[in-house]
Amino acid sequence: MGQESVVKKFNTAIQFEKDGNYSRAMEEYLAILKIDPRCREAYINLGSLYSRMNRLKHAMACYEKALSIHPDFLTYFNIGSIHYKMVNYKKAVMNLEKSKSANSKFVLSSLVLGLCYSKMDNFKAAETNFNDVLKITPQNKVALTALAILLYNRKKYGLSVQYLNTLIDLDGSNVKIRELKSYLLLKTGAIDESAEEIKSITKISDGYKYYDDFIKSVPVEAFDDKYGTIDEKIEILKDTVDKDKKNLISLSLCHLFKGETDNAIDYLFQYKKHSTGKTGLTEKAV
Repeated sequence: MGQESVVKKFNTAIQFEKDGNYSRAMEEYLAILKIDPRCREAYINLGSLYSRMNRLKHAMACYEKALSIHPDFLTYFNIGSIHYKMVNYKKAVMNLEKSKSANSKFVLSSLVLGLCYSKMDNFKAAETNFNDVLKITPQNKVALTALAILLYNRKKYGLSVQYLNTLIDLDGSNVKIRELKSYLLLKTGAIDESAEEIKSITKISDGYKYYDDFIKSVPVEAFDDKYGTIDEKIEILKDTVDKDKKNLISLSLCHLFKGETDNAIDYLFQYKKHSTGKTGLTEKAV
């Protein structure tokens, strides 16, 4: 009779969870534990519930109780993840390493381990764990992004760009990744490559597209005056850029107002190249 009551309450608790009624679900799980204090599943579900409610200490107590009944990689992972959220990185690593040891194919353990080691400034261990994730799931975006940033911070720019390229191949519409790549290329002196990346962004980002559409909606004639049409101004500026490189900025603006975004970007980056004296990627992949 007692076991039937436990099963019924367990199913009721799960339904309450699905309905978003966490308080009633919690009551059912606690009632189950009064009937059967060693019901491991109730401790695990209750721990998950507390965790979602951000009651981390209560969640930890439930998972530790479940672990004392029977250890497994998921419970170690859950405990490690809570320690990570509570900024107890050393304790998180201890539990996550146990989870990884128990099931090396469970990539979340390696992923959170990588994040922990990053927070502890142990970049070599972080890199190892993120690479372990990629051995099992080569398209894991969190691991790829983390490695790109880690390698950039360690001045391994070539490798960082490679990971960013992989991310772009997986999701070409990810503007943030493209902006990071453009910034990295510009910072390392790869000005032409950075300009090309900015051009790609203008073609996929709603924000950039909106500005492009606005510029194109303005009649070119609006920029004509007694000094000539905008096309005539462009020709004059082209003839003077050798003497005054600042005219590259004016050329950029003229092309922008004509709706020729790519040309505008080219002239802007030409000015950047002239002002920095850099012409290409200064550090190769390592």
